[in-house]
Amino acid sequence: MELLTVYETAKLLKLSTNRVYALIKQGVLPSVRVGGSIRVVREDLEQFLKGDRKYDTE
Repeated sequence: MELLTVYETAKLLKLSTNRVYALIKQGVLPSVRVGGSIRVVREDLEQFLKGDRKYDTE
């Protein structure tokens, strides 16, 4: 399981880190907490990019 930082996730998505934090807060992009840091599991990011509806808040 590969964990990505918010910064790494933002670079991959070509978004700002603030936008990634907003997606996480909205529950659109799944994340995990490691200590005091937020991480995104690469496999979850790939599912998000494929449009897997289980991550959609609508």
